[in-house]
Amino acid sequence: MNPVDDLAMQAAVSRTKLHASHRSQRQLSDGYDHVGMAGELAFGKAFGLMPDFDSLASGDKGVDFVLPLALTVDVKTFRKPRNLVHEVGKPFADLYVLAQYNDEDGSSRLLGWATGWDLAQAPTMTLPGHSVLNHCIPASELRPMEHLLKKRLVGMPLVKREKT
Repeated sequence: MNPVDDLAMQAAVSRTKLHASHRSQRQLSDGYDHVGMAGELAFGKAFGLMPDFDSLASGDKGVDFVLPLALTVDVKTFRKPRNLVHEVGKPFADLYVLAQYNDEDGSSRLLGWATGWDLAQAPTMTLPGHSVLNHCIPASELRPMEHLLKKRLVGMPLVKREKT
């Protein structure tokens, strides 16, 4: 493991300890913070950005990265990423990225992305074994990561905004 990976895993342990008793903490799987940090690290590597390793008592407010033009990104990482999910009633980031965690080597692979607007319009469901209602987009319906990488390079707008 390289020094950045070591920092990421130390941050995951710190986050788990800090949020252990918080009502808002949703431990969806074993090693939840470790899995999430691995996804954030994969996104950071792909986009030349460093994940935020800080452990904040109030959490990250659903924002893992801020891209140029102040676009917020929330990376959702799962061992079995069937859907991109976002809890109903929580604020939305501009972009969401779904990643798959690999237990064998601790890495994550970026699978696809959607805008916050897309996710807000998505059907809702309760995940098996949990009572929280989530907006869900099937992984097979997400935009390819290559499209996001290309848009980042040429500075095209990424988010469809509602008219105010």
